[in-house]
Amino acid sequence: MAADATFLILLVLHIGAIVAWMGGAALFVSVIIPSLSKMSPSSRAEFIQSALPRYLKFITGSSILAIIAGLILYGYTTQTATSLAPSTSGLVYIQAGAILGLVVLIIALGILVPAGRKFISLTKQAPKPLAEPAAQNPMAAQMAGLQKRMGIAGRLGVALLGIALILMIIGASI
Repeated sequence: MAADATFLILLVLHIGAIVAWMGGAALFVSVIIPSLSKMSPSSRAEFIQSALPRYLKFITGSSILAIIAGLILYGYTTQTATSLAPSTSGLVYIQAGAILGLVVLIIALGILVPAGRKFISLTKQAPKPLAEPAAQNPMAAQMAGLQKRMGIAGRLGVALLGIALILMIIGASI
């Protein structure tokens, strides 16, 4: 039996975007956030200004592509009689995974990205690298709070994406 080309293209787009999104999120919580606190103030400022804007664009693009491709794929499988579509009982798991994906998108675009942009902006405004402890410098305290917010949003996002992935795999295999 020939595979449905439209279904396969949408599936590859969706899975590819999910892999990019989850990989970027995992990198953020396991490498980027922990490394920021260990960098010297000047290295941290340089890293934030050069790498963080690219990272935020990557996460924004991959997350939006994953959700859009997933929604189109869902619509296609529910409106088209394709042999590759999940069963009716599997759709419940897919729908639950999709809802979690949307929640993570809201977390990413509503908390992580705005906090990251503010973090970048404050880093650019700082007259010199902030070497003083956060308790003595209000800007440093605000930056520490933003970094903490980004870390919490990132960890929550990774956990929810992991659960969404499990639900989608279960839904696709039933």
